Amino acid sequence: MLEYIAGFRPSAQPLMTRPTYERELWTAMAMPIAVSMVEGGVVGILAKKAFDVSPIVFAAIQAAPMFANVTSLGWAMLARGRPKVPFITGMMVVVLLCVAGIALLPTGGVLGSWLLALLVIASRCLLAGVVTLRSVVWRNNYPRHVRAQITGRLSLVVSLVVAVAPVVGYGFLDRGPENFRILYPVAALLAVVGVVSFSRVRLRQEASLLAYENRSDVEPVPKGETGAVYEYEALPRDTFWSVLRKDGAFRTYMFWQFIAGMSMMSGETVVVYVIAEQTAGWSYEYLLSVLLSTSVPMLVAVALMPTWARYLDRVHIAKFRTRQGWFWALAQGLNLMGALLGSLSLIGLARAVIGMVRAGGMLAWNLGHNDFADRRLVSIYMGIHVTLTGVRGAIAPFLGILLYAGWSERDLGGGVVLPGFEGLGSWFFAVSLGLAVLAWAGFARMAREAESVAGS
Repeated sequence: MLEYIAGFRPSAQPLMTRPTYERELWTAMAMPIAVSMVEGGVVGILAKKAFDVSPIVFAAIQAAPMFANVTSLGWAMLARGRPKVPFITGMMVVVLLCVAGIALLPTGGVLGSWLLALLVIASRCLLAGVVTLRSVVWRNNYPRHVRAQITGRLSLVVSLVVAVAPVVGYGFLDRGPENFRILYPVAALLAVVGVVSFSRVRLRQEASLLAYENRSDVEPVPKGETGAVYEYEALPRDTFWSVLRKDGAFRTYMFWQFIAGMSMMSGETVVVYVIAEQTAGWSYEYLLSVLLSTSVPMLVAVALMPTWARYLDRVHIAKFRTRQGWFWALAQGLNLMGALLGSLSLIGLARAVIGMVRAGGMLAWNLGHNDFADRRLVSIYMGIHVTLTGVRGAIAPFLGILLYAGWSERDLGGGVVLPGFEGLGSWFFAVSLGLAVLAWAGFARMAREAESVAGS
């Protein structure tokens, strides 16, 4: 164990990666304190219990980190030709302002609910840009053969902070829900340390990168010759479609990722809502809710992330997603049984399995596109991945909560009436389970095809 912990020291990393790693390590320890306060499983509990938001507003808050990703290509375009680290640092600063601003919101009425959703969405949009542009730093500064392990260590630290910080903070809310007005500004203040540290990161080959980005004759060449720098195409829509048109393997990967994401995003939205409902009136309800919604999955992810990182360094992303997808399907089956039986114990077990899924997912989500992308196109590939994540994120949470809770009959005007729907209730998780199994089968087929090509 001591040897494993020692592996997190900057001196234990390859020589050329140490300066970046040390600065990112400080960022990984501090910035997530604030970010954890706007995680869906955390702020969703605050929204349901303290702000008493409607199901639709709840879905919007849960969807924020997902549909915010549609801004990814926009951030890539804005950062084109500009130094990346200062750009990322500026976005981090605005994120902290959004987090601190939650403390000023009224808790009664519709206004406070929608302002809360607005600040959460704004912060998640900015974080989507951070993720997209950070992939450039990781690709340039960390070699492929150690990239997953190094970023895995950073992600592990982030996960640990995200797991622990809400427990400490939301335990404070059990003394009085209005204490969130103290909690959120303090979290933002502590995160400043991480922003300052990241501002000192030096992006390798940045001069070449900026010169390349400012060229007007750039063309996307998926799986083309390896270059030293990355590309942001001047016409993002053309680049988006041309990459998907030319790279069939990546297109197939994105399709099955879309199916898996619909299951995951809708399922996570509904299960957090169920947890908030079932813990209402309990002693330490804030603490228990955050433990189930966020901390248990994250702590399991922390324990298993090194194993997933070593596995990802050895296999193609399709095979990796196949293994991960099996656990996601298992979690949805447990959610179904737990919801039908009203058992928080079964839901808690499902949350532990979700932690196993997240351990690999945090790595695969950030690095999986590298198994398809030309070196110069990594940001475009990541942008496509993130943008499609945003598209399903704009749909899945709302679809999930509507299928679960239903809706009343509505007169749409012109003699058109939308019939009411009572909702599937707990049986919603059967739908999520079906999508999970379908995605698993798709990734399994893709993995077999990849192995067949590699062996020929």
